[in-house]
Amino acid sequence: MLKLENISSGYYKKRVIENISIELVENKIYLLVGPNGAGKSTLLKTIAGILLPWEGKILFKGKDISLLPCFERAKLGIAYYFQGGVVFKDLTVKENIDVAGILMNKKDFKKELEKIYEIFPELKKFESKRAGLLSGGEKVQLALSMVFIRKPELILIDEPSAGLGPGVVKKVMETIKVLKNEYSATILMVEQNIIEGIKISDFIFTMEAGKIIDYAVPSNKYDLNQLEKLYFGYKT
Repeated sequence: MLKLENISSGYYKKRVIENISIELVENKIYLLVGPNGAGKSTLLKTIAGILLPWEGKILFKGKDISLLPCFERAKLGIAYYFQGGVVFKDLTVKENIDVAGILMNKKDFKKELEKIYEIFPELKKFESKRAGLLSGGEKVQLALSMVFIRKPELILIDEPSAGLGPGVVKKVMETIKVLKNEYSATILMVEQNIIEGIKISDFIFTMEAGKIIDYAVPSNKYDLNQLEKLYFGYKT
């Protein structure tokens, strides 16, 4: 699905990520963890095309997309969920979803909208409500709907739990897994709530100081020391 070969990137003259090589396969959830400033969001933005790599190569389904702008990558099936869930606050819930599906044909859009409303019945209930009046959890649901309705193959999700209470975070994580299964998508997700993120993930990458320093398949049980080692990259 996605292959990064020795990717380096950053902002202006500041190098943030360096020499990153990873591969993602289809229909899996990959969790990207690490301390603040490790370069996690920069990596997502580089894959999405918001930033272009300084060095290295990005291959999507075998095609070199390293120099493609973000809108061209979106056409190929790469979607980006911005931290906090970006929606158009002055538009209604339904209008937001309409904007997300503006390039879809009417038949496909109607089918996917029905699917979205089955997964998120709250959005159906509030479809005439202005998005700016939604709760934090409802706004995340709307933002996720706007990403998934176009049926992208690769979805980059940046901290979906940001600003949400513990109970809502658990529901959001469970919903992301439901959406992944429903749409057979590959997901690369940055998430600070590592405990909840691990529960839905198939694979974990750990970043520190702009580099991937560890990777693992999550087991069913983690004690505090194991979590600390994974998150901060401690070596024993």
